[in-house]
This record gives sequence, C-alpha cells and structure tokens, in this order.
Amino acid sequence: MLIIMLIIILVVYFGTISMKLKKYNSEKRTDKVTKSLSIIIKISPIVGMVIFSILFAFILKGKFLERVTHSILVFTLWMYATKFYQYILSYYKKKDILISSTIGMLFSAVLAIILTPLEQYVNMIYSYINWSAIFLGLILYITFYIVTFGVEKRKSKNNQSRGVE
Repeated sequence: MLIIMLIIILVVYFGTISMKLKKYNSEKRTDKVTKSLSIIIKISPIVGMVIFSILFAFILKGKFLERVTHSILVFTLWMYATKFYQYILSYYKKKDILISSTIGMLFSAVLAIILTPLEQYVNMIYSYINWSAIFLGLILYITFYIVTFGVEKRKSKNNQSRGVE
C-alpha cells in the first residue's frame, strides 16, 4: 500500500514541478535534444502498444491481467522519469527546477526499477487492488499527458502573447 501512496505523491510532485515551469523559458542551447525527446515521449505509447501486443500475443503466456497492468504502470513511470530528464536538460540554469527535476527523475526511476520484476509488482500493488491496478496505470498515464500538454499549451500561448518565437 505504501508504494501506491508513493506513486500518487510522484504524480502530485510532477504536476507541481510542471506548473512551475510555465513561468520559465527553456534554454535555447538544449532545444534540439529536448524537442527530439518530446517527440519520443509523444510517440512512445504507440510504439509501446505495438511491442507489448507482440509480447503478449507470442511470448508472454499466462497472468495476462497482471502483465497488462504491470506494463502500463512501469511504462508510465519511465515516461515520468524521461519527462523529468527533459526538464533537467531544458532548465539546467534554474537551480530550483534542476534540483526538483533531478529528485523527480530519481524517484520515478527507483519506483520503476522496484516494480519491474512482475512478482515484486504483484506483491506490492496487484495483491492489494487486483484488476483495479489498470485504473491506477491509466490515471498515471492520463495525468501525465494532461499536465504535459497543458504546460506546453500555456507556455506557447504565453510566448505568443509576449511576441516570443
């Protein structure tokens, strides 16, 4: 149950850090890398679905529900870690964002690593909430995209109103 609370704390932390970013401009020096990373983050769910579909259809047999909920949750935790990494690259001159994003990236990565073994995931999450774990994964996923695209939309709107390209 503790791990579920830690995941919820991660989501709130991610939202808080992301909302702080709307008042900062990213560093132009890292735009090439961070734009590529942003594209990867946007298309990763499609690639992930294809890969997981192939794995579930041909290789991974049995424990279907456990494996599906596990893959959604761990995949989303890695997406959070990657987005925090993008924040580190984009706002490396802003010490508060740099430190906060580093903590968030490490927190996300550690949670993902802890939950990567299926047996560990089943013991820590699935045994408590069973098939409802899919909702936890989907909430993480939806929150990630709402926050990410909300911040990007607000930043682009703010930049347009200031005349910044």
